[in-house]
Amino acid sequence: MFGRRHLPEDLLVDVLLRLPVESLVRFKCVCKHWYALITSPSFIEMHFHHKHNHARLLICNLTISDKSKSIAFSLLPAKIVQGISPEQKIVHQLQRVTDFMSIAGPVDGLFLVEKAAFFDEDDARLALWNPATREFWPLPPVSFEPQPFKDHDNQFALGFDPLTQDYKVLCIRTFWDDWGLGVSPNCIVSVYSLRNNSWRNLRPDFPDCCNLHEPIGATHLNGVYYWLSGRLDNIFRICSFDMGSEQFGEMQGPDIPKAQWGKLMLHGDSLAILVGDPGKPMTSIYDVWVMNLEGSWTKVLSVQPQIVAHWPRSVWEDDKMIFEITETSQLVLYDPTTGQVIDLGFQLDLIMGRSWVFNYKQSLVQIKR
Repeated sequence: MFGRRHLPEDLLVDVLLRLPVESLVRFKCVCKHWYALITSPSFIEMHFHHKHNHARLLICNLTISDKSKSIAFSLLPAKIVQGISPEQKIVHQLQRVTDFMSIAGPVDGLFLVEKAAFFDEDDARLALWNPATREFWPLPPVSFEPQPFKDHDNQFALGFDPLTQDYKVLCIRTFWDDWGLGVSPNCIVSVYSLRNNSWRNLRPDFPDCCNLHEPIGATHLNGVYYWLSGRLDNIFRICSFDMGSEQFGEMQGPDIPKAQWGKLMLHGDSLAILVGDPGKPMTSIYDVWVMNLEGSWTKVLSVQPQIVAHWPRSVWEDDKMIFEITETSQLVLYDPTTGQVIDLGFQLDLIMGRSWVFNYKQSLVQIKR
């Protein structure tokens, strides 16, 4: 009778790194050794950056019918080709949702989901979500000092502190009551720590750029989150928040005087900005500028989509773009190299609904620690 032969450790790791998260979640039950290996921080990081863990498009489509909301989170295949309608794998679906607001991310495969309470005095309700492991982690309510203001909005950012290995959520509440009178808006900042499962109010030196524009995806890079702020004399300003020091910063963006529209994004492992003029179908040109290490900016991509009235939603595989077609309520993928337009198979509710487009990679990151 032959004894059991164990795979060498390096061969076992190499095999497991090639598997999807769904399989690895099941294989944690094989034995204690496999459980310890698959849940180790080093393996989780290697799996996330492995070449077999391809980035894919994750579409969140919110539709409204008969006064109820329905949300479907659909994952598209790693390869999307012309002439073949991409298969939509629904990873999560919510029926008759009454108070869904938005979703932000991803950071290491995690998302921040926001719901709002319309009829009470509670703050926005938040939760962390890992679509691959199907973990939800509700966050405690945000605590703010009482303010004599009513007109306000909230902005959230999800990030990671590499020094403490802690995921954090930044909440910026901006009050606009006297903004129309020439008075700068008042901002209150709070930060949540997953490690401590609690919020802390901050009193930072907030830059003079409270009007932060929503980026494309999560503009989190090396422990710092970035936003594009208002422009003065056609100069883009970039506001930042360091998740470790919990301090704000500000720097100048690229000098692009003719740009009418801009969105901050990531291009590979670099901070980038997408600029263009969506109001000029068939003739609009979109440029992607990437920030270099020394703080200068270089144009790496220029796209002139030959399509009808549209709105840019995302950049895919560094050179392809996702557009929302206004007339047909479609999401399409545009390849500037071939000029091909691929219908992604989504019928959007442009009147009352909303959709989000993310570049997403599966992750083994555990929220519940």
